[in-house]
Amino acid sequence: MSEMPISDAREHLGEVVGRARYGGEETILTHYGAPAAVVISFEEYQRLKGAEPLRLPPEIEHVVEEGRKHPERDQPRPRRARRRQT
Repeated sequence: MSEMPISDAREHLGEVVGRARYGGEETILTHYGAPAAVVISFEEYQRLKGAEPLRLPPEIEHVVEEGRKHPERDQPRPRRARRRQT
């Protein structure tokens, strides 16, 4: 398993997908250092989707739902300037 900032993954997407698809390697994508997503093979995704979904306790589920309703979630985020290649 490897870890990579999303900004780097944009530049190496084919490589990241190839490692997942052909090598079974998982890549954790980070955003400002925090885990944001994972790139896995489609076969692994299908295996995981076939499993029973994880159920959170109702008091935690309520907090998650409240966070999803937060008005700032609907605000567009400003785009970052692209890095120049040197």
